[in-house]
Amino acid sequence: MNKKIDQIRIIDAEKDFFGAVEIADEKIFRVEKIAEKSPPDAKILFPGLWDVHVHFRDPGLTHKEDFETGSKSAVAGGVTTVFDMPNTIPPVFSAEILEQKRALVGQKSYCNFGLYFGAGPKNDAEILKAKNIPGVKMYLNTTTGDLKMDDEHRWAEVFKLGRRVALHAEGNTFTRAVHVWKNTGAPCPLHLCHASLEAEVGLVRELKNDEKCREKISMEACPHHLLMTAKDRETHGAYCCMKPELATEKDREALWQGIQDGTVDILATDHAPHTKAEKQEADAGGKPCFGIPGVEILFPLMFTQWQHHGWDTKKLVAMMTTKPRQIFDVKSKKGLIKEEWDADLTLWNPEDSGKECGIVSAENQHSKCRWTPYEGYKVCGNIEKTWVNGHLTFDVGKFSAENYGKELTF
Repeated sequence: MNKKIDQIRIIDAEKDFFGAVEIADEKIFRVEKIAEKSPPDAKILFPGLWDVHVHFRDPGLTHKEDFETGSKSAVAGGVTTVFDMPNTIPPVFSAEILEQKRALVGQKSYCNFGLYFGAGPKNDAEILKAKNIPGVKMYLNTTTGDLKMDDEHRWAEVFKLGRRVALHAEGNTFTRAVHVWKNTGAPCPLHLCHASLEAEVGLVRELKNDEKCREKISMEACPHHLLMTAKDRETHGAYCCMKPELATEKDREALWQGIQDGTVDILATDHAPHTKAEKQEADAGGKPCFGIPGVEILFPLMFTQWQHHGWDTKKLVAMMTTKPRQIFDVKSKKGLIKEEWDADLTLWNPEDSGKECGIVSAENQHSKCRWTPYEGYKVCGNIEKTWVNGHLTFDVGKFSAENYGKELTF
């Protein structure tokens, strides 16, 4: 039997009107337009949202998170597609380990997924063998795990393989990496993860004005760098410790300017949970643990900021659906509310989008770590329902008994 979602405002990257959507056999069967303008109290149906930068800690670090808890947290936040990073235990440096992780994740995931591959000291043959990946992650600055690579000659070798490279490269290191990339002829698409500095935004803006680089460069920004500064780190200690570290108000403003003028392409979270005990130990002078949870609160935070700026919601949706689909050359038909496309959908209740009507609390979050750096933040509404491949997976706080996530096709 077909399922109908009726009397709702429908917004994706291409449209915004009042109507209904019918689902059949995991696909969008029909999109009906009832009126151009929606009632002010209408709930909003968005395409399922994307977060292309998460660390669901599976395998090897599952006391912090695993793919079931991480993907449940995602769909509770309206996110139906994630890309998981390779710095697990063991790190995803070989095609064999990738296949093992793929089999594991496929059994657990409540959302759709893509799996990144990691660039190691000497794994070129494995990088070329890796199948169906969004890209190769290269760590040029400190992160969780011993994956940092300092050798610029090695950077060039990875670039020359021609596969998309996602960089963890901060400040001057990013500038060096771009220099090496350009000197090798910019042989691969290059994506800057979790931009945090004014200088990074400025350099990407320059590259986007360069005819030879324009189509090959992209960047993402995270809510914590958009909403917080180093002062929050001073106030909240290890609970606001991540890599890249929180920066200055000037850097924060530069990121928002980058969003406004299109330099920043997409929004992602770098969802990287640790336990409370680990954060407390770090505050007491123990081993640092970089990272915070964020996948569940990504859309509520950003929707609220969009309301404050008075920006077109279609742009926000584009940054969280069609832009990542285009940048990462995804073949799966996801990201639009369109007939014959996959029925990944999320229903948002804005309640009153002109007012702040919700308070973020760790009690309402579903990540295994059970804390949030956004405790007490005010947001304009909430996620009510999320469909993954046509199946109602999250419904007012409850999850489906089965998981319906599928791997994307690249």
